[in-house]
Amino acid sequence: IKPYSNLLYIENFLAWNEKIVTNVLADVKKIVDTCYHDKPWGILSDRTAWKLGTPEAEELFSKTAPDAMNSRLTHIAVVVGESEITRWQIKSMTKNYDAHETRLFNTMKEAEVWLASFGYRRDDTD
Repeated sequence: IKPYSNLLYIENFLAWNEKIVTNVLADVKKIVDTCYHDKPWGILSDRTAWKLGTPEAEELFSKTAPDAMNSRLTHIAVVVGESEITRWQIKSMTKNYDAHETRLFNTMKEAEVWLASFGYRRDDTD
């Protein structure tokens, strides 16, 4: 997890269980409360090396992730690569997110171009 001036980059890997979801969301909440409490921001999530999540982790993420993010979050770009099962699980995990726009991409470049159109970029500002 790496915060930039208005973009949170999250690289996901391994298979997720409830403990991992709880830890990741706690880390995200700390960063959000510190870095993004007073301005619009976006998320770039790289899930190309992610090995999916357990059904329990999926349910926990769906219910608790919105609490880790504040109302200033506007856009989420999720890079899933070519994996249809990853695409399906991400859609399932984020189906109740209506406070911001979430899009899935095959490549990091596509996701970065989309986020940049809203002014969100990875840069050297931490």
